[in-house]
Amino acid sequence: MKICIDAGHSIGYNPSPADPTYREGTRMFDLQNYLKPALERYGFEVICTRNRVEDNPSLYARGSMAQGCDLLLSLHSNAVANERNDTVDYVRVYYPVSRRGQALAQSLSETIASVMGTKQEPQFVVRWNSAGNADYYGVIRYAAAVGTCGMILEHSFHTHPRTTAWLLSDEHLRALAEAEAAVIAEYFEMEESEMRYELLKDIKSECYRPTVDKLLKQGFLQGKGGSGEETVLDLGEDALRLLVVLDRAGVFG
Repeated sequence: MKICIDAGHSIGYNPSPADPTYREGTRMFDLQNYLKPALERYGFEVICTRNRVEDNPSLYARGSMAQGCDLLLSLHSNAVANERNDTVDYVRVYYPVSRRGQALAQSLSETIASVMGTKQEPQFVVRWNSAGNADYYGVIRYAAAVGTCGMILEHSFHTHPRTTAWLLSDEHLRALAEAEAAVIAEYFEMEESEMRYELLKDIKSECYRPTVDKLLKQGFLQGKGGSGEETVLDLGEDALRLLVVLDRAGVFG
């Protein structure tokens, strides 16, 4: 299975009126960088329309790059007239007017809303062009032209102060990516392969890292070479989870 991720816009595009440090084009690129490895752990082949944050391909190019893929995901955050708005926060997923992927669009919209904790009901909709004969949005239309199901994921509104603050957290984006990947994997019936951490610096989770640091300091973990952040551990996700459980149970003092 092959998926194309399209981080919307380009670097610095669409600053938030609620917090100008948030830029849609930059932050969705960050989300892409969490979503790609999350999908790859389920066995998906993943390509991206933007490999550098400065990249800004045309809508035609973005849709066309998805040729040969099973799905294109265009990542965005929404806006209300580019002005701060404290009430509108719904999640919306656009899917093709052909109705292809409708069930996945619904699942994604509901999951994103649940993870982000938005108050308004999530939406999954199609939008026709003015002629009523094709998709309104170019990236979906051009993806359809090469036989790929394209979707636009609007991760709530960056005109909403709470949403903006939420999307500025790396930990939140990581959780969002993991949840989206799980939904997509379930839809395509893909199974996750175990994540492995070769070096100490690869363990960034606030759940795992304190336990690992403690066990290294106490000598329960020796590593296989290297030092500092370059210490070679080669630990799997299951092993890390077990160490955390044992540590919380007081096994290591």
